[in-house]
Amino acid sequence: MSTPLTAELRAESPPPAGPTGYSIYPYSREALPAILILLQQTLGNSGAVRKTEEFWQWKHHANPFGASYGLYAWDEATAQVAGLRVLMRWTFRATDGTLVQSARAVDTATHPDHQRRGLFSSLTRQAIAELTAQGTDCIFNTPNQKSLPGYLKMGWQVAARWPLYIKPLRPLRMAYRRLRPVATAAKTSFAMHFGAEVLPWDEFIEHFGEQAGEVLAAWERARQQVGLRTLRTVDYLTWRYGGHPHIHYGVYTHTDHRGKLQGFAILRPNVRFGWQETVLTEFCLAQPDRTAGLQLLRSLRHHLHSDYLIAHFAHHTVEADLLRRSHFWPAPRQQIIFTARPLQETAAHLSHAGAWDLTLGDLELF
Repeated sequence: MSTPLTAELRAESPPPAGPTGYSIYPYSREALPAILILLQQTLGNSGAVRKTEEFWQWKHHANPFGASYGLYAWDEATAQVAGLRVLMRWTFRATDGTLVQSARAVDTATHPDHQRRGLFSSLTRQAIAELTAQGTDCIFNTPNQKSLPGYLKMGWQVAARWPLYIKPLRPLRMAYRRLRPVATAAKTSFAMHFGAEVLPWDEFIEHFGEQAGEVLAAWERARQQVGLRTLRTVDYLTWRYGGHPHIHYGVYTHTDHRGKLQGFAILRPNVRFGWQETVLTEFCLAQPDRTAGLQLLRSLRHHLHSDYLIAHFAHHTVEADLLRRSHFWPAPRQQIIFTARPLQETAAHLSHAGAWDLTLGDLELF
């Protein structure tokens, strides 16, 4: 058994008491083998977010905002991890330039033999108390309808129900695929979704590395920020879009006549409802120029093999304006539930939609 689960360590550092029969321990790398067993048993091990050690290390230890915070419940009787609660560290920049330290509620699991015993509530309440004491400003996440009630009971608030915006690229093929949908295996097929002008992240950085940093820095300075925005650096983008073990993001570039980078869009291939989907996760220009932005979006469609584009950007941003001018419209019956749990008095306003400036890259599950 891994080191933090040994009797010797438990004797040296008695854990806080959990529900009767359980002990709660802080997450550590040494506990990972037992935790992965729990995750694979409860959540499965397929798809883009399958619970491999490589994925876990990338997500929770390579994150440039810091290693994740977590707790797990240990059942002495069965010698197994019975419950888990992990939150990613996340740093936002406010409109005045100050940094807001947050936590993103992500991985939670309870073993089937230990459900309905208060483990989720106990782990979450302890996490709230400890993160508050550490000075974390808020917790945020995008729960589904099933998990939302549990969060609301513990003080989370629905800050927004944001729309997704869609632009059909091949409407006739979409109609045909309602009868003969695409196999979900296409999710990982880069070439099936993207033309040759869409570069894998590593090729993009190899060709435009220094220019990419300059364009990103200029964009973050010049665009009008309307709320909390993820602190974006090339290191962050490289981790987020270049390091994912199971999803192969693409980058479409916009250059001038000399081949100098003027902007880029980061894209994720996906299959949804049997259609080929391209997710526009990030959008970046050397300057917030409407003409250049429209040119990028108009030319992008000619290098995609997908059925439609889908995106979300905050209201009153240049990106949202570009979507509207490019004839994106709200996708029917599709929305993102965004919740926030302020931990400090100074963060109370974060439970309102207008406090946030997020993209699908911030909001999608990964």
